[in-house]
Amino acid sequence: MAPRRTASASAAARGRSGRGAAATVAIAAATLLAVTALPLCVLTMAGMVPTVVAALLDRFRAKYLTRTVGAMNVAGLAPLVLQLWARGLTMADATRLLSNPFNWLMMYGAAAIGWAIFLAMPTIARTIVDVRADQLQRQLKARAAQLVEEWGEEVAERASQRR
Repeated sequence: MAPRRTASASAAARGRSGRGAAATVAIAAATLLAVTALPLCVLTMAGMVPTVVAALLDRFRAKYLTRTVGAMNVAGLAPLVLQLWARGLTMADATRLLSNPFNWLMMYGAAAIGWAIFLAMPTIARTIVDVRADQLQRQLKARAAQLVEEWGEEVAERASQRR
């Protein structure tokens, strides 16, 4: 008889298989890209390093860091990919694009903006929640004052006695 798996063990196994499947798809895509368009593959691999680092460091199950940095990294890489595509996908053009420091700044700077967005969002979300809670509290106090005015002080007294 096979040993029984606990819920956490099966969840861990599913998490590993999910990561393994994603890695397999990424390797297959990189191989296909390398075979069909090597200059594009070289440019993409060099430009997407921040996303790979984010994926390795991401502790969240939903991969928020990887998604944020990856989206911004792709946005910074897209103009260079279009330039390479327009020039004819030659290795010389890929080398020329990669030798320009401003292109590195564009690719990695966009990824850095992704990091900044990821790091700033919890603070921004907390501020928004706090502001909305304060607004709701003011509305409830105003409604309570309106009810006391409409029904009299004994309504407020009864409510405080019930607590």
